[in-house]
Amino acid sequence: SKLVDGVAGERFVFKKRGVPEGEGGNPIKQPKRIRFVMDCSGSMYRFNGQDGRLDRSLEAAALIMESFQGMEARFDYSIVGHSGDRPVIPLVEFGEPPKSEAERMKVLRTMVAHTQFTRSGDYTLEAIKQAKVDVLGDGVEGEEADEYVVVAVSDANLRRYGISTSLLKRVVEEKPEGAGEDVDVKTYAIFLASLGDEADMIKRDLGAGRGYVCKDTGMLPRVIREILSGLRGV
Repeated sequence: SKLVDGVAGERFVFKKRGVPEGEGGNPIKQPKRIRFVMDCSGSMYRFNGQDGRLDRSLEAAALIMESFQGMEARFDYSIVGHSGDRPVIPLVEFGEPPKSEAERMKVLRTMVAHTQFTRSGDYTLEAIKQAKVDVLGDGVEGEEADEYVVVAVSDANLRRYGISTSLLKRVVEEKPEGAGEDVDVKTYAIFLASLGDEADMIKRDLGAGRGYVCKDTGMLPRVIREILSGLRGV
């Protein structure tokens, strides 16, 4: 696709030659650990014909899987979904990235199936909370990875379920349960669609560098590069 081709040309701006370096020129001893949380709710399927939000979500997942291929020394990533049925739908486990086009296509088909058959409801907050716990793994004191990141990809259909931007902001900013004092999970949200100006309002309330609105597929590589290029040593 054009999306994947665009990223492959630059292979993300942070891919460098030689040994990865951290702050002060010190080699990165462990990869950065990232969990992507994809919206697989019914609204993604229901409104896809109107604004292509599910298509963009699938392209975002494809972008993630293809762009991180061969970069396991730098990034250990996982992908989960959430829907009206549950907050965690396993798609790609840590340390087990899809190695072929067939495996990546299976992930995308699973996402589509959940959007088609899930019940009405929203587990965005629960999904982000759980992602912040899961991305730490056994590293609640920070010894598991060089850095911890959660990126939630959603259609910003939160107002319908009574979820305020202030509540979302609190969940994004709060420390994961059980995490050590010096451990931080950097959390971001990318909104692929919106009813009215809801996505722009959430982006504003989350604060600079926390929320992104991406209604154009061509913006996805830039947005994800911007998030990841802000990490230490990248």
